[in-house]
Formats: sequence, C-alpha cells, structure tokens
Amino acid sequence: MAKKSPPALSAAEQAIMDALWKSHPVSVLDLLEAVNAGRKEPITRNTLQTQLTRLEAKGWIKRDDSGRTHLYDPVVQETHGRTSVLAELKKRFFGGSSLALVRCLVESGDISETELAELRKLVRDHGKTKPTTKP
Repeated sequence: MAKKSPPALSAAEQAIMDALWKSHPVSVLDLLEAVNAGRKEPITRNTLQTQLTRLEAKGWIKRDDSGRTHLYDPVVQETHGRTSVLAELKKRFFGGSSLALVRCLVESGDISETELAELRKLVRDHGKTKPTTKP
C-alpha cells in the first residue's frame, strides 16, 4: 500500500522542515537559530511556535515533551516529503505532466550544463534497471 501524501506545506513550513531534516531532534531555540540563519527579516519565537503547532497538526512533525525542553522531530522522511511536495506542484502547475515540469526547468535556463549532463544520465540509466515483478 502506498504511503498517504502529507498535507501541503507553505514556504515558511518548508523552511522549517528543511532545518529539521538537517538536524533533529531539535529545540525551539536551536530551530529558530537555524531557520533565521541568512534571513533578512528573522521570524519570532512565537511565529515559529505557531508554525510548529500547524506542522504537528498536519502530521509532518512530532514533539517530545519528556524532557525539560520540548524537542521536535520530523515524522515524514525527507525523500517522501519532497516527493509529495513535488507531486502537488506538478499537479497544480503542470497538469500532472512530468515532461512539462522538466521542460519548464530546462527551457528556463536555470539548469547548468553539469545538471543537464546528470539529467541525461538519469534518463539513460532509468530504463536499464527495471524492477522485477512477482507473478
């Protein structure tokens, strides 16, 4: 049975998930520092706490209350989370077409020659390893 896709993320929630996937479990203060690193306008602790509550309600994270400090961990694995977000983006902006999504990336010119070479290799190699199916 396929895993159910988690609810969509806002850009702010995505930034929090990126920080959690890099380092977890993490306290609110450490997460606040990670999320605000490099931001022109830092978010407040209250804003972060609100976003964490929403992420927990959506099933993306869990909170550990067993110690003095609340610690947060991702529930959704990074690969599954990114795949889910990409599937939603593909559906909303490209009518579900992977080709249209990749075409947009390539034609925008935002892909380097190195990335294009890697993409060509991925496409070439994709058909070589077919999963075996049981009767």
